[in-house]
Amino acid sequence: MAIKDRWQNYKNSAEKAQSEGKYEYAENLWYAALEESKEFGPTDRRRALSLERLCECLWFQEKFKDAEPMAQELVVIYTKVFGQEHVDVAGMQANLGLLYVVMQKEELAEPILLKALDIKKRILGLAHPDVQKLQATYDDVLLKLRNKGSAPAVVNARQWSKTGRFEAMKPPAAAPAPRKVLTSDEAMALWEPLYRDGCEALAVGDWARAEERLAKALEIAQSFGETDHRLCLTLEALAKALGSQDRNQQAAPLLEQVHKAKVRVFGPNHTVVAESADSLARCYYYCGNYGAAEKSALESCKIYEKMYGPEHLTVATCLGNIAMLYFVHKKMLEAENAYKRCLAIRTKVQGAGHADTVKVLQNYANLLRQTHREDEAKHLQACATGFVTGSWKVIEVAPEDSLRRTTDDCAVCGTPLEGYYKCSKCGADVLAKGKKVNDR
Repeated sequence: MAIKDRWQNYKNSAEKAQSEGKYEYAENLWYAALEESKEFGPTDRRRALSLERLCECLWFQEKFKDAEPMAQELVVIYTKVFGQEHVDVAGMQANLGLLYVVMQKEELAEPILLKALDIKKRILGLAHPDVQKLQATYDDVLLKLRNKGSAPAVVNARQWSKTGRFEAMKPPAAAPAPRKVLTSDEAMALWEPLYRDGCEALAVGDWARAEERLAKALEIAQSFGETDHRLCLTLEALAKALGSQDRNQQAAPLLEQVHKAKVRVFGPNHTVVAESADSLARCYYYCGNYGAAEKSALESCKIYEKMYGPEHLTVATCLGNIAMLYFVHKKMLEAENAYKRCLAIRTKVQGAGHADTVKVLQNYANLLRQTHREDEAKHLQACATGFVTGSWKVIEVAPEDSLRRTTDDCAVCGTPLEGYYKCSKCGADVLAKGKKVNDR
């Protein structure tokens, strides 16, 4: 097998593992890809991408010391390729600066973060979310340096930048040509293979192909109607492809459209709507739009609490996400209240020694240290480092906890509807059978 093929195989497997949060497994694969990339040259895009994704894996595992030399090499590579004033160079500089922050090397972090901030301000503007997040971290570093060793700066894991490209920014797309009006059968015949191919590409971590196929599928799916399940499926899949590439600002409007459709079909109090709100909150969070993320996360939590009760583990997961949102947005009182509720549920249901409970304890203790309450933090016996894990906890509902009823299986062929009201296999319409959506 050729070197480029081996590298591509390692890359595809690593990106799939990484998208699923299997960082340790992905780390091993990226190390293998990095070894293969030695044959491509010191500034080859494949070597840069391998370094970049490996750094990200190490970052999320808090292996900061291991990531440091790789982050340094990335700054050198990007500077050689793009020059000193490119926004992607600033992204790599910011990553290196963030590593120094969480390693409590503020003296090294400050000039690097300042350089990255200056570039991003000039190119992106003061109102851009990336600029605002980086400015907040830089301000915290300055405060820490002035106070000489007080509470560590707050760093959000999703401030880690990745580009994965060596190419100029694309020019604005030309106005699309008028679409041919398709019959329902014609649209279905065109949409189905594109959607299927896009999902298959998603499954193997081929994000570029997934995006290309699903974008074409979306053009066709628009003809099905705003609340059609095929349009929603396509929007969700394309949003996943974009999110996997850290292009969450492009994914957000797609998920907004999905959420509006599901509210219209299922009403405001349904598990499908709660799941949709949580996905939207997660996307907003990764965009740095904490206000919108907070609103959607609270909506999701309210629905789950109404359906499952206030002491269900799903509610605890929601509260943990909400607490993290409050924390990175520096709403410390609100974050503390959410952590307390989350901790009470997890301790009661899972026990004090469970890994999920311990993680909440650690994050809660870190909040207490941020508010200068060291004695209370020590009482929790947590080992907070100043690093806040920024992974959004996925809402997982056990089958026995599901609130869905008989209409969640197609009455014609028995295929699970997966939250939609039309069967993807035989096309049977649940609404046409006289069953109200709100009766679900």
